[in-house]
Amino acid sequence: MAQIKARIDSTISRPQQVSVTMPAGAQSQTAVTNSTLKLRLLADVDAGTLADGSMIQYSSTSDKFVVRDEISTTTGSITLNGGSF
Repeated sequence: MAQIKARIDSTISRPQQVSVTMPAGAQSQTAVTNSTLKLRLLADVDAGTLADGSMIQYSSTSDKFVVRDEISTTTGSITLNGGSF
């Protein structure tokens, strides 16, 4: 896989310039911004039980991401790690 490099030049107040260098021959990607795009419309997302506060959990049985209001598993343990910010 080609390596993509990015550099952000900044001042105290905010970034002034963002530069991204694509390797020769790399395919460019276009960001899609459209207010009608919805996560629940993706083919691999089952949002049939969508409720306020729901979370997404992957189901290997259905090979889809499933929307749930309670995260559970039938084997092993679940560890939630939000990372460091």
